[in-house]
Parts: sequence; structure tokens; C-alpha cells
Amino acid sequence: MNSRVISGKYLLFMFALGSVSLWLVEVFFEFIWFNPNSDSFVSLVFPVDDPKELFSRFVLVSSLLLSGAVVSYLYDKQASSGRRACESEQKLKTIFNSIGDAVIATDAAGMVTRMNPVAEQLTGWTVQEANGLALTEVFKIINSATQHPIVNPVDKVLKSRAVVGLANHTTLISRTGERFQIADSAAPVFDDTGEMSGTVLVFRDVSDEYRQQEELRKLQNYLSNIIDSMPSILVGVDAEGLVTQWNMTAEKVTGVPADAAQGKALSSVFPRMASEMEKIKESIKTRTPRSEERQSRQDEKGVCYEDVTIYPLIANGVEGAVIQIDDVTERCNLEQMMIQTEKMMSVGGLAAGMAHEINNPLAAISGNSQNILNRIYKDLDNNRRTAEECNVDLENMRDYLSRREIPRMLNGISDSCNRAATIVSNMLRFSRKSKREFSGCNLAELMNSTLELAANDYDLKREYDFRKIDIIKEYSPDLSEVVCEENEIQQVFLNLLKNGAQAMMEKDYVDGSPCFVIRLKKEGGMAVVEVEDNGPGMSEDVRKRVFEPFFSTKNVGQGTGLGLSVSYFIITDQHNGFMEVDSVPGSWTRFGIKIPVSGQEA
Repeated sequence: MNSRVISGKYLLFMFALGSVSLWLVEVFFEFIWFNPNSDSFVSLVFPVDDPKELFSRFVLVSSLLLSGAVVSYLYDKQASSGRRACESEQKLKTIFNSIGDAVIATDAAGMVTRMNPVAEQLTGWTVQEANGLALTEVFKIINSATQHPIVNPVDKVLKSRAVVGLANHTTLISRTGERFQIADSAAPVFDDTGEMSGTVLVFRDVSDEYRQQEELRKLQNYLSNIIDSMPSILVGVDAEGLVTQWNMTAEKVTGVPADAAQGKALSSVFPRMASEMEKIKESIKTRTPRSEERQSRQDEKGVCYEDVTIYPLIANGVEGAVIQIDDVTERCNLEQMMIQTEKMMSVGGLAAGMAHEINNPLAAISGNSQNILNRIYKDLDNNRRTAEECNVDLENMRDYLSRREIPRMLNGISDSCNRAATIVSNMLRFSRKSKREFSGCNLAELMNSTLELAANDYDLKREYDFRKIDIIKEYSPDLSEVVCEENEIQQVFLNLLKNGAQAMMEKDYVDGSPCFVIRLKKEGGMAVVEVEDNGPGMSEDVRKRVFEPFFSTKNVGQGTGLGLSVSYFIITDQHNGFMEVDSVPGSWTRFGIKIPVSGQEA
């Protein structure tokens, strides 16, 4: 700085020296050439006797000194401006090179004019190499996802004259081929007149952050997929009861999309959980999980059961809870079915045991009644000989017994024993475990046997007796043996007969009485069985769902809702057949079964 100031004073000194020199030169020439009076040199230097001459010299010297002063001042000012400009340039360069982000400056044509070291490092170009090149040659960017080139942001700035941000997922390809994930923006630079003189592009390497965000996004998607894939309803709420998480099952059950549920009160988007809000808040407050099993509710499908579990969030200072709701209706129905099955197995075992035990006394009663008839009414030598030994007239005794209707009573005992034996035989055959052996079966005989078995069905509570139902049989003679699993088909027949009988007992008959019409016929290669009753029929909604598992129109505890479902499975899956139902509400219901005669699908 001092050298610059001294240089200005030195210039002023030179002007002063020049002024003195000019004064002395003039005096010298005047002393030599214009000195008629031979004045001394000293008197000519200061011509006090000639005021005009002295004044002229003083004006000339003063003008020179004033000019020197002005020139010296202007020189100092220019030197100071140059110095400040140099210092500013150096300071700007230092700041520019010290910026942690990469910075590239261009002129109004998009040519590179300046780059900082970070930009040099990321692009692979030095400022000397890049200076004057188009930015698109130095700064090559593509979309990370599509790998397609992206429009250079500086081009957008030059067109829009506004700040432009880089698109997400932007990758910079350096001169060496190395790739960096970058972010930030480009902005225009305006001069004092408001004209755009260039642009400045600021960007930074966010590869690590991008990689972390991608891993976090993948983890979030993974966790979201896990949550959405769960069959349970999963709902997250904060301490105020506002929804923070809403999985796909919750969407399906409530019909409310996740984005619509976010931030809403749980009671407004999931009304049936309104009664649980106090429990949820209490669980959050005490940080204690709560669980309530088999909560029952009624919907259009009937009674449903749910397990509701509340898990409070207790980590990282987050207040809230996750509610898990599991539909356990099927499990509850299955448990009830298993209980009912165990009961039926117990009853079946008891019935089989009783049947075996009843067989013995039945055989004794039947045999003894037949022996009585033989020993009284048959002409046997032993009968005559014993009567003579007892002095009894055999004919008179026979006449007496006939008049007292003893033979009719003995025949009634025999008939009853035979009927009981048939019932026991049917019970044993039906309770016997099926070995799933397909064999030829006469459907007419099997249906008759099933009717005899069903005839023993009497319900004191419902006050109905199967034997009071009229049976109309329409058996076609062209239906021969059908290859099937006899026990399973009998199970289907018995289920249809019992369901129909129970339904008919619920109808008040003004004209006529309960009646079954049973048809057996053959259509092509299929055996057709129709069981029609004149009961109350069923609505269209019931008819569509009658074969669904666990669907029942009976009161709770009066059925598992599996009878027709199992029958449908036996016919369609096990016998490659068809099963359907038609009905007119208030008039009749007809179940139709078709199974291949040969046991193979027709």
C-alpha cells in the first residue's frame, strides 16, 4: 500500500521539479539571449524589478504544480481502485474455492468461466481445461432410474431467467466415468443494467445420503408389504387417537383408503372401534398391552368373532399404539364343529355299542317268539307227545290261543324284532368308518335304507316325527348300479332328508301335509337324484349361500352349518358330480344331485 502512495507523491514531486526546472531554463535562456542590460543570473531568477514577469512565472509554476497535484491524486485514486479490485478478486477467488459445494459459473451463452475445486473433483475437469467449453460437455447428467439424459438446468435458466432446481434421482457422470448422485440448483446472474450476464450452478455429492434414502425406502416398502400382506387388520394411532398407519386389510374391511384415513380420528374412519378408544388411551398411558379374545359382532353374514390386541408404542419417546384385529370366526366355528364332531363320534360309538348289545336280546326275543309258534301250531311229534303226557287237548288249546289273538301278538313280536334288527343294521353300517372304497351300489336300495334310518329321527323339542311325512318315490327302472362310495352317498341322502324334514315342520299346512318326492333316474351317463319337499322354501339370498361352510339359518347351537357344505364337497369333489338347489319361497325346495354312473366324470 505504501509504495502505491509514495508513487503518487513521487509524481507530484516530479511535477514540482519540472516546474523549477522550467523556471530555471527560462531564466537561463533569458540570461543568455534576452539580457540587454546584462543583469545578473540571480536577479533574473527572481525579477523583483519586473512584477509582471514574476507574476507570469508564478502562474506557470502554480499551474504545473496544480496539474501535478491533480494528476497525483487521480493516480493515487486509480491505484487504490486497482488495489481494491485485486484484493476483491483474490477474496472472491478464495471464497469461491472454499465453498464446500461444487460451483460452476457460465457466461450468458452457457460457456464455463469458473469452477471451484469441488466442481473440478466431481466433474473430472480442471478449470483451465473447462474454461470456454459448453457446460453440457463438462456437466453430463442422467436420470438415475431411467438412465436417460436430463435437460441441463443451465439451459432452463437461460430460457426462463429464473432459479431452476435439479430433478430428483440425478446422476452426474464425471470425465473419468465415475458416477455421483447430486442435488441442488442453478440460478441466473444479472449485471447492473438488469441484463443476464451468466449463470451459476451449485451442486453437491449426495451419493451417501441417496444410498441411505434408497435403503430406507426399500426397508419402508418391505415393512409396508409385510404389514399389507398380513390378514390381520393393523391400525396405528397416536396419543390423540389419530390414525398413523392403515394396512390393506383395514382398507378392505372399512372401505376407507389409507391416504383418506391418515390423520383422521380412528372412531370416524373405523366406527366400531369407538367403544375401544378408552382402552387404547389407557394402554398408551400405562404402556401395557391389552388383549380381548372372541369379541362378537353382528354383520350381514351373521355373527362374527374377533380378537382385538392393543400394543402400546414405548420406544424412542413415541406415544401411540398399534391395534391388531384378527377375524377368528372361522376358527371359532371350526372349534364348535370339532366339539360337535366329538359329540357325534361319542354318540356314534355309543350307538354302535348299543346296537351290538341290542342285537343279542333281539335275537333271543325273535327266536323265542318263533319257537313258541312252532311248539304250538306246527304239527310236530314232540308237540303231540308232550300234550298227551300232560293230558292236554292240543286242538282245544290252539283254538283258545287263536281266540285270544296270541298268534297275532307273537307275529307282531317277530315283526317288531325284524324291524328293530333292520334299524340296528342300518345304524351299524352308517356309523362304521368309511374306507373310501368305490363299488357298485343300487341307489334305490340305498335310498330306501336311508329312509328307514331317517324314520327313527324324532325330536321331542320340535315335536316332529319323520314317520308322519308322506314319501312319494319315483324310481326309474333304467337306473342300474352306480359306482360310488356307499357310506358317503348315504350321508348325503340322510342330510338332505333330515334338513327337509326339519324345514317342513316349521310350516303350517292348511291343505295337505309334509311330503317328500324322491326321484331316481338316469340322464345319459349320469345318475340323477332329486329330493323335493313341500316345505317353506328359501329366499334367493339363502339359496345362493346354502352350500357355504358354516352358513346356517338355524339358531345358534342347533347346527354347525357344515351339513350341506360337506354334502356338496362329497358330490362335486369326491364323486366328480354336480349338486344344485332350486326353490320357490313358501312352496317347495328341490335338491338335485348328478353323479357319473361309472364313477368317472361324464
